[in-house]
Amino acid sequence: MTAPPPAPSESSTFEVVAPLRQDLEDFGFRTFRQYRHWCATNGLVDGLRRGKRKLPPTWYRDRNQDPALPPQLERQQFLEQVATGRYPYESWHTIAIEKTLGDDREKRQALLRLLLHVDRFMNVMRSKKFYNFGSHKHLMYGLLAIAYHHQRWLRPLEDWSCEACINGHPRPADQFSSLLRHLLARFEVPFFMDVAFFEGSGERGLALQEWFISVANGGNIRDFDLPIKLTKRMGHALLTTPNDNRFSIERNLRWAQVRGMGGDAQLAKTVLHTRLGRNFENDEFWGTVVLFLANNAMMDPEYIGPLIDYVHNMKFAPRRIVSEEGGIEEAPPPQPDFTMKGRSATKLLRQVDAWHGHLSREQDVLFESWPASGLRAFELEEEIETIGRVRWTVQELLSSWELSAEGRAMDHCVVSYSNQCADGKTSIWSISLQRWGRERRENVLTVAVDIKSKTITQARGRYNMQPNAKSSKKQQNRADLSSYVIMLNHSSQVLKLWAERSQLLRES
Repeated sequence: MTAPPPAPSESSTFEVVAPLRQDLEDFGFRTFRQYRHWCATNGLVDGLRRGKRKLPPTWYRDRNQDPALPPQLERQQFLEQVATGRYPYESWHTIAIEKTLGDDREKRQALLRLLLHVDRFMNVMRSKKFYNFGSHKHLMYGLLAIAYHHQRWLRPLEDWSCEACINGHPRPADQFSSLLRHLLARFEVPFFMDVAFFEGSGERGLALQEWFISVANGGNIRDFDLPIKLTKRMGHALLTTPNDNRFSIERNLRWAQVRGMGGDAQLAKTVLHTRLGRNFENDEFWGTVVLFLANNAMMDPEYIGPLIDYVHNMKFAPRRIVSEEGGIEEAPPPQPDFTMKGRSATKLLRQVDAWHGHLSREQDVLFESWPASGLRAFELEEEIETIGRVRWTVQELLSSWELSAEGRAMDHCVVSYSNQCADGKTSIWSISLQRWGRERRENVLTVAVDIKSKTITQARGRYNMQPNAKSSKKQQNRADLSSYVIMLNHSSQVLKLWAERSQLLRES
């Protein structure tokens, strides 16, 4: 192994600066643990326990031979190197800049101006808390997109001061919104549209940014090729969307569709937690389903998710049939001509119940299995008041029979996800609890994860109950609330810990 240069002790005139991850391989280490062990066995300081690292990230800095620059000047030089491509290390921000701006000198100069000016009000290299979804959540990605459109800036960058940033402590997303509207907006734009500038510089990202700039300059969003066709009423609902609806633009289009068809905010929120909040294909048909739900406002929200799953399986989900040779063949959906025209809500809900009961019978389930998703299982021991010491387990379900058993235990239709799991689109996890001194495990929460986006899309307990949410009267009559609700509410913290360990996102 090639060792790093001799490291000084803490009492010397050197300042130890912890290495970045990309530095490790240059010195023969595969992990920080190997580096830390090497330092410990050789009596050296590793620098990893320091609260903050100074920039630029050199391995050591000799204060006697090369005195440090004043902090602000040093930081400016670092930002100039990053923006102009002279930074000597390859990192996530240099890769992002190269991919977005390439060798365009004017765009890089615009980025440099942005970095130097915005860094006066917020740390451009450390601001990461932008929205609750997607992979591009760092401020740098937003500034890159603004620099890309520098020729369309409406006002001088230097006139932006963000007084609230000086006198208060607003969220980074609010600071970015202020900058974005200063440079690119003549008219008010819903805050949820800011996310367009965190979608990268690909075809989708540039299209969403064009939507923002058009609306910001008085254009009509209905003129664009949207995944959901908006009426005037829906367009008005979209532009008056609450500021706290900071999820994707497509999901806000669905929100506006529900509200524009007469549905209330609760119905819109419920619909967004179904597949209609994630999938926007075949909207000419799904729009009729949304209208049906809006026209049946007294329907129990508990039924909306199962109803949409039922309709999807009847009209769009291919059937899997065992052939005479023992293989599995695909057949058309059960009712490819399914329509909402003339449907009775009462009769449709009876069909949903019958379908749900059909899925819960193990003998009616076609056996399929699939490989693990790659996410790691999780265990946790804790003490719960009134219940005692327990062990939590988060385990992936890898066959249709396991889904069927989970559905029977929880009285919901998770087995309808079999095809999605077999196709590698969804991963289903069961959160269960074992009380100390007992052998039997108790199913508490079922979790669905979208594998491609690594996003938790559903988390439901028995009878489709949700942690820390008010139960419907029907749920209260069916569930033993004395102990189960306590376990269900505690499972939300277990889910949070597992999501953080697995780097999973949560849908809003």
